[in-house]
Amino acid sequence: MLLIPVTAGGSEEFDRFVGSHVHGDPLQGACFGDLQAERGRTVHRFYLVEHGHAVGSLSLIAAEVGRLGQLLYAPRGPVLDPGQRVAWRSLAWELRHHFPRAFAFTCAPRIDERQPRPPGYFPRRGVPLDPGLSLAAVELPLSGDPERDFARLHRRCRVQLRRAPAHGVSVREARRDEVRLALGLMRRGPAVIAPDPAALADALAAFRARGQAALFLAEEAGAVRAASVVIRLGRHALCQHLGQDDGGRHRAAGYAAQWAAIAWAEGQGAERCDITGFRAPGDPTLADVARRYGGIEHRYALLEVPMRLGPYLAYRLLPAARVRKGLGAGAAAPAH
Repeated sequence: MLLIPVTAGGSEEFDRFVGSHVHGDPLQGACFGDLQAERGRTVHRFYLVEHGHAVGSLSLIAAEVGRLGQLLYAPRGPVLDPGQRVAWRSLAWELRHHFPRAFAFTCAPRIDERQPRPPGYFPRRGVPLDPGLSLAAVELPLSGDPERDFARLHRRCRVQLRRAPAHGVSVREARRDEVRLALGLMRRGPAVIAPDPAALADALAAFRARGQAALFLAEEAGAVRAASVVIRLGRHALCQHLGQDDGGRHRAAGYAAQWAAIAWAEGQGAERCDITGFRAPGDPTLADVARRYGGIEHRYALLEVPMRLGPYLAYRLLPAARVRKGLGAGAAAPAH
């Protein structure tokens, strides 16, 4: 396997490849990498090539950790079939060649049912980079017909979605100057798209500029009751329930906002949608969401491979707070 760097100006072509790959993810796209670059991190993009054909891609964030060197991080990546044993092994050798100062490569690939984890990689306890990574996601298969998908939902979910307009809840896409209306609804939980309100505003502005995101507000009596955000890249979408107030919870406003986000992604051509963000008190668990929406709960691995043993062992012994301080603060999202 060869790592072929993406040339300057090749972001659109890179996004098309990631969006069309069966294991693609919006957080492996060019926009998320650009957000990390704005926060002082170095971002590298590669095609993974075998026998002259691109079989995957890698959007890689390189963070300096003092004297230890570089920590390499691929949120929800690489975009590669995790069942390819040879590919995973050769990837580590290529990374050592391109990044001689790196001491560890951390990634978060989707777990392949054929293999518990890629060979030669080791699970790490804890999250090495901000933003925090949710290791579970509900994946909804989208048929291209929202009415057909609505009929596939659990009866309880259909009842809630019909209940919202009966209680005066209406949903609309937020204008660019209305992001602040959703920020107050954010709850603590897995920070997939953005870890805090300020980062959410930045991320939405960046993704919206490329036509890859939308924010939906569920309103009742002139007040915003719930909000959901969706990012789409090609065949893949990532929806996050931002939160709802008590009035919205009693009126099923969160359901309405989430379904509007899913329908938008489907209308844009998404074939699957990951739902996350259901971690606020009183909100349903991911397993419950999977049952209600007709999705499947998938797991992501948090894996790492040592690149240079001495610095890697020192990194493992450092207190987590000190590592985060060396990496810097204010990242804009990943990952599930």
